[in-house]
Amino acid sequence: MALFTSQSEKKRQQEMAAISQKVKKTKLGFGDLIIPIASGAVFIILSFAVFVPMAKSAFEYLDEIKVTQEKIDQLDKVDKQLNKLEENQLNEDVLTARLVIPKILLVSDLVYYLDGLATSLELNISELSSSDSINGVTGPLEYSGAYDKVIAFLDDAQNVSPYMLRLENVEVSAREDEQVIGGTWSISLQISGYYMAEEELETNIYGLFQPYTEYNDIVEIFRKKAESLN
Repeated sequence: MALFTSQSEKKRQQEMAAISQKVKKTKLGFGDLIIPIASGAVFIILSFAVFVPMAKSAFEYLDEIKVTQEKIDQLDKVDKQLNKLEENQLNEDVLTARLVIPKILLVSDLVYYLDGLATSLELNISELSSSDSINGVTGPLEYSGAYDKVIAFLDDAQNVSPYMLRLENVEVSAREDEQVIGGTWSISLQISGYYMAEEELETNIYGLFQPYTEYNDIVEIFRKKAESLN
């Protein structure tokens, strides 16, 4: 009985030793971890080198799609606004604007015109000067004469003159004059003449579009001005 127990114990120890030996053999060492660690590092590098730029490009592409869609929407809006404009009326208004707005206006031309108009109405000019401004000529004007001649000067300057003139800061005063019926009237004002130089400008078809018909009061002034010139 003792012999059987001794043999069983010895066999069990041998089995334990064999198992222990297998465990030692299967235990991972640093060398066994090199390949997995290297693979993980390569994957991370590839993620930053390939996948991150791809994701960035995808987001940029989405932004481009958004911008493109906004441009398409703007063009659709402009197309609808243009379709509301009557073509014949548009062409007529363009010709009218070209007729009443000079392409160039010299200071000397405006001064010469105003002086000639005042002289033809027997008005005395006490101040007349002009200087260049942005797309225009502007300056003070002061003259005196009979009331009806003063009114005629204002009317002709705005409605009959070949220029687009704007009268501002008008001040009127009167004094008794035995030689002039109704007395002598003096008037001072700031007068500006405008022109539109022909320039080649780049048109942004995606920019804000505002129909000229929204300024119908100005268009109507152009039409009356064209009628008076004819």
